[in-house]
Amino acid sequence: MNTGQPFRHGIAIYTVRLILVVLLLGGCSEPPEKPVTIAINPWPGYEFLYLAQQKGFFAASGANVEMVQLMSLGDAQRAYVNGRVDGLSSTLIEAVQAEHLGGQPLQVVLVADYSNGGDVILASREIENVAQLKGKTVGCEVSSLGIVMLQRALSKAGLSLSDVTVLNTEQSAGQELLDQGRIDAFVSYSPFSVNVLKDSRYHTIFSSAEIPFEIIDTVAIASSVLEQHPHLVASIHQAWQMALDYSAHHPDEAHEIMARREGISVEDFREVLSTLALLDINKQRELFSNPQIIEASAKSVCDTLVQLGSLEGVDCEKQHPLMYRGEL
Repeated sequence: MNTGQPFRHGIAIYTVRLILVVLLLGGCSEPPEKPVTIAINPWPGYEFLYLAQQKGFFAASGANVEMVQLMSLGDAQRAYVNGRVDGLSSTLIEAVQAEHLGGQPLQVVLVADYSNGGDVILASREIENVAQLKGKTVGCEVSSLGIVMLQRALSKAGLSLSDVTVLNTEQSAGQELLDQGRIDAFVSYSPFSVNVLKDSRYHTIFSSAEIPFEIIDTVAIASSVLEQHPHLVASIHQAWQMALDYSAHHPDEAHEIMARREGISVEDFREVLSTLALLDINKQRELFSNPQIIEASAKSVCDTLVQLGSLEGVDCEKQHPLMYRGEL
């Protein structure tokens, strides 16, 4: 009696059924969770976010976060406004502007640092101080930090924006325009400023050290995303502190990783870090327990942007609270 053919037929049916079960089970599995994307531009203070990502600190703290590298503060702001990312790392200036420019309402979830000399105005050696910018052409990012830095510097020198010609200049183009003589000065920040200052023809005539605690670097995320991820902020704070701790205990490795990403030497990276006041988890708790500190700064920023014409038709008294007020 020949039983080979029915046996093989049974095996074939069993195999097909097994494949169908596997496919059905695979189709029923949950798709991987979409990461929360944060636009980021070169700036030594933000490198600790990348360090947290590279060392797995976000994953360890339960945050599914992905950094999206862009070239400038303006690029990061535009990416958020256009809905390409869920949040952005920027100064408080870009965070205040974002919603008014068409972005979704957002909240500051981390205050990374205060700039204490890291943001600068560079000029040729012939220009010795800010007062000598009168009648000159200054390059800056007009839709973000640059124009505010320039206005503050001119104001302290008894000048106004009407005393200079402002040319909208991206960070990556600043040195070329200086070299060509198309601009006489340039509002910049590290790592771009570090590379410009390698050229002995240029020097710093103003820095954020002259306006302490005014330039605040933050991470802000869309309010709608925070509603979907109620534990995200606490996880980000934990990952941030883990990165700070790792850098403190392994400075050579950490600084080399971060300096390489910035495209500058470890020595230059460490020098720039000395011009920042990084805020650890204890400082974070203080600020988020007293949100009126940053809220007052946000109101001041909004008023300045309205005066400069960077925001139109905005009532700064009625802007919604920018600081995250949920559980930490």
